[in-house]
Amino acid sequence: MKKALYPALLALVVIAFAAVVSALITLSPHYVTSPPFSPAVTVERAPELPGIGSRPLHVDVTEPSETSPPETLPLEPALPEDRVREYDDFTVDGRFAPSAEAAAAVGDAIDAFGRPTVFYAVDIETGMTIGRGVDEVCDTASAVKILAALYAFRQIDAGKLSLDEMLTYTENDYVYGEGIIGHMEFGTKLSVRDVLYHTLNTSDNEGYTMLVRRLDRVDMDNMLEGLGVHVPCYRWTFWPHVSCRDLAAVWAEVYRYRDETDGGRMLYDLVSHVEQMHFFHDALGYDTAVKAGWNRSKFGEGGIVYGERTYILILLTDGNYWDANKEGFFNIVRSIDALMCEYAALFAPPEEADTTLETQSEVP
Repeated sequence: MKKALYPALLALVVIAFAAVVSALITLSPHYVTSPPFSPAVTVERAPELPGIGSRPLHVDVTEPSETSPPETLPLEPALPEDRVREYDDFTVDGRFAPSAEAAAAVGDAIDAFGRPTVFYAVDIETGMTIGRGVDEVCDTASAVKILAALYAFRQIDAGKLSLDEMLTYTENDYVYGEGIIGHMEFGTKLSVRDVLYHTLNTSDNEGYTMLVRRLDRVDMDNMLEGLGVHVPCYRWTFWPHVSCRDLAAVWAEVYRYRDETDGGRMLYDLVSHVEQMHFFHDALGYDTAVKAGWNRSKFGEGGIVYGERTYILILLTDGNYWDANKEGFFNIVRSIDALMCEYAALFAPPEEADTTLETQSEVP
């Protein structure tokens, strides 16, 4: 009988011992309920940062590699909705809503100028545009010379025109207005290189007509049509009328073309170093690449402005080039640039942004 109780007692002792061990493990402070495989990272809450708010902070339990780049947060510009916005004096197409003060300043400058005015500003990087009468076909005076110059340098790159080719100045080339060649005797020969220099640098009218007479004017229209310019331009005249949008399309190509070929670089160098009539530069103090134009009833300019952001600007007016009109023209340029500066501020780091631009008011 006693021998029969021994196995039962032994079993009770084993069961009691197992229960005691299990209780000790459960009550231990080192016990955790973890998944079968430990994760590579743990997640904890980061302190709230100004302007960012709380977000998970991932901490690697392993030592970071010396070659691993530090984690950075991408800068996301706080741009408004992408749409067309109509203001009293211009239209914005893109992710930009100017302040009421900057918008009003453009209208005030145009009213003070007192002459019909159209303009088109295009951000090179994003394509955001600010415009007024951008499709009105205008007499752009000498600002139109950039069209022929672009085609000429393309012909030089193609081997169809040489910088050393000699052109003859004739009485058919004479045009009243600015220029150096016009003071030369008929029959004077000049190289294409010199003609292009005078056409762009001193806005020489005779150099321009000599150049256009040498070029294939039908093929030039074909090039312009490919850029989005409304044609015909040169088929019937040496002095075509175009719109702000047309000129902007040509300047976009000049900007793109500058790094593509030797001709593109030469053209851009010429328009970046004009000695006469660089109105955007005079008004703003920025580096520019431009071609201006003026006559007895027109005053304008087109080109690239290296401001807070790089942008194309075309500004055409019915004012003539006198001191009073020049200052009024400059004020319009400055008011447009103020809009572009507001746009640039949207891309600045938060600590550098102007606090006055934190709220972008939408047009009702």
